[in-house]
Formats: sequence, structure tokens, C-alpha cells
Amino acid sequence: MTEIPPIRQEVVVELDAQQAFELFTARISEWWPLSRLSVFGDGSSVAFQGGELVEAHGEQRAQWGRVIEWIPGERVSFSWHPGAPEEKPASRVSVVFRAETDGTRVILEHSGWEAYTDPEGRRREYDQGWPMVLELYAQAAAGQAEAPAYTWVALQHRPGPGAPAEGSVFEAPGFGQHVAFLERMREAGHLIAAGPMLDAAGEGMTILRLPGGDRFQEAERLATIEDLSVKSGLFTVSVRPWRVVMAL
Repeated sequence: MTEIPPIRQEVVVELDAQQAFELFTARISEWWPLSRLSVFGDGSSVAFQGGELVEAHGEQRAQWGRVIEWIPGERVSFSWHPGAPEEKPASRVSVVFRAETDGTRVILEHSGWEAYTDPEGRRREYDQGWPMVLELYAQAAAGQAEAPAYTWVALQHRPGPGAPAEGSVFEAPGFGQHVAFLERMREAGHLIAAGPMLDAAGEGMTILRLPGGDRFQEAERLATIEDLSVKSGLFTVSVRPWRVVMAL
């Protein structure tokens, strides 16, 4: 069989390489055309979480792929099988972020067509879709270039209605879900600090920093929906906007 060449698309954005990488990864749900190219359609979100690219709609989850390579500011690669079981054939998407004088050249390559029963047909399909996707990414980058660099929030956690009546909330079985949430925030590059308050039993604070200047609603979604310890009632959370005026 003749090897089918990969799709290669590129765009130059007026962001530095780290910002371009964060926009493609941490903020993918803001610009990806979910109403047209997704499993669940309108109302869903997509994010890199725990080494996977996952679409969510309420309690529903669909894996789009698994991360193969993750070098912030340089490259991200992942398998690609939106909505299909992981054992089904998967192609591969790699995105390189190359710093240039006036910004960053973002180079996307989609390969591995031989995994499909109709490789040429699948390639033609994606050859039409990727230019549109990258154009939306470029539009989001143009907006970010004029926006504040980050959205900062303080999450105040207190024992919720599902907290144990006796004993420490930090020893409750559901506390592991909170730790898992913090780990996901750390992996995404959002977590700045987290820990318990020393003068209030069961209470704690988490500081998140999300790239982009208008992401408070996304921070609220992360804190109230993605943290399963909050959804289960172990904790309640107050999400408060924070403006940093002085730092080390």
C-alpha cells in the first residue's frame, strides 16, 4: 500500500510560544467549534485532563485521544479517535510551537491514516476540517493578544452537607476526589497554591491562575463541576475573582 502523506497545516499568531501552547491546550474549549465538531454538540466542553483529551457534557464523557508527548511551549502530540473506544483505530495529531520574531508559528500535522479502513476518505474529511479549526484558533489568539494575560481566582473551601459529622473532613473517603482535582489543575498549569486553613477546621484555600483575561466562568465551572468532592457535597466552594497587584 502506498503511504498516505500526513495533513500539515500552519498558522502564525502574535503570542509567545508558551501563550500559544496554553491557548491550544488549556483553553481549547474556548475556540474549538464544538457545535459542529464534537460528540455531544452544543453545551459540551473539551479539555486536556489526566493525560487525555476529553469532551464532557453533564455526566457524559467521550475520550478524543490520549496524550503522547507534552512539552509546554514546544510540542503536544496525542492519539486521535473522537468518541470511539480507545481500542478502535486511532490516528495521531502533533502540534509544534516555533518561536519567530513577531510571534509563534503553530504547525499541526495529522498522520496515521493507515489505521482506518478508508484512509483516503478520512484524510479528505480532515483536510477540509483542520483549516477551519486553525482559523478559529488564530482568531482566539488575536483576541488574547489584546487581553490581560491571566485570570486569577481564590477558591475558598468549607465542609459541605456531605462532610462527616465527626472526624476530619480531610480523612473522609471523598477527599481523594479533591486531591485528584488539584492534581489535574497542577498538570494543566493552573494551580498556584493550595492548603488547609490553620484557624478553621476543615477549611482550605486554593489559588488558580488561568491564561487569558476573561475566564472567571471557566474557573467557576472547574471549581464546582470538575471537583467531584464539591459535586458530592463534601465541600462547598466560593469562587472569588482576585487581582494580583504585587508578586515576587
